[in-house]
Amino acid sequence: MDPCIEVPAEESGILRLMAFADEVEHRLPLSFDQSYLMRLVVEEIATNIVKYGYAKGARGVIQLRCSCENDVLRIVIRDQGHPFDPRIAPEPEMGEDLASRKIGGLGIYLVREFADNLSYHHDDVSGWNELVVVKAERGDHV
Repeated sequence: MDPCIEVPAEESGILRLMAFADEVEHRLPLSFDQSYLMRLVVEEIATNIVKYGYAKGARGVIQLRCSCENDVLRIVIRDQGHPFDPRIAPEPEMGEDLASRKIGGLGIYLVREFADNLSYHHDDVSGWNELVVVKAERGDHV
């Protein structure tokens, strides 16, 4: 059975997701790059869901499932917040002057750059958003 967890879409939920990522690292045969990407997804995508996914005051959940088969890590993160496809988010401004750079978008950009494959689906009937992030051990694109 693949390791999975459901937490409240709030700051305490992100802490539980980070602890879950620690457990997954011990249970699945992950490479350094796969472990890094899993933590990046938890920190960046889950944080964005908590901050922007749900209407102010609305309660929601984040579901996370991780599997590693044939040296390919598959991370599935789900929520019922506002639909948002990170594949089409604008790239952050990467100007030379960090002090004047507009804040935001860098985490999603890093997830897109580091993953081998991203897929996103929003189900209009159930309201679930699902992001699937894939990383092969050797960096092969899948």
